[in-house]
Amino acid sequence: MLRTVSLPNGLSNHLVFVFCYLEFFMLLGKDVMAHDTYSCFAELKNHEAQNKDYKISISDVGSGITIIAPHGGKIEPGTSDIAKKIATERFNYYCFEGIKKDNNRCLHITSHNFDEPTAVKIISGSQTVVAIHACTGNERFVYLGGLDKVLQAVIAKELESRGIIVSKGHEKFRGLNPDNICNRGANKKGVQLEITRGLRDDLNKRQLISEAVRAALISF
Repeated sequence: MLRTVSLPNGLSNHLVFVFCYLEFFMLLGKDVMAHDTYSCFAELKNHEAQNKDYKISISDVGSGITIIAPHGGKIEPGTSDIAKKIATERFNYYCFEGIKKDNNRCLHITSHNFDEPTAVKIISGSQTVVAIHACTGNERFVYLGGLDKVLQAVIAKELESRGIIVSKGHEKFRGLNPDNICNRGANKKGVQLEITRGLRDDLNKRQLISEAVRAALISF
């Protein structure tokens, strides 16, 4: 909301615009994402230490399906847990996990730039890739994206049968870039789930999401 601001000492009224502009973006803050600190893994590796700032968790059971959490640990809380719960011992999983005391957001590499070699190797040998991500908001939604529309539909059906709302049409979470980590498997199409904070904070909902995605993959 724009409002009049009293400025001391005859300061320029241009500051009114600045104050209102900042207030506007504070109100929208939950939807404004900071730029990544690092543009690729090689750059991150030059500044961050493995097993001190981040760790890589991986399980390769020889499946053609891999579940990934490229922003796991404290980067996007809850995503590693969900990925591992989906995989169990049936599917491969890969998690890049922030373990810093604070500022784990600096470890975020956007999905179409994510190129950590271990991830690339396991994904390139997988027919199907499902990526687990987090988004802000207290609403209880899952946004589905990625190039595999058929698998998306199967996952949506399983989620909805368990009372999880699948929200459609969010431009930001479409995951259509062919370089998106979920689309870099052998068949060049995958699925990503963007899960709101409202769901991730509920351990029962995490379990339901995990069961739904696993059931979809088994039946797919």
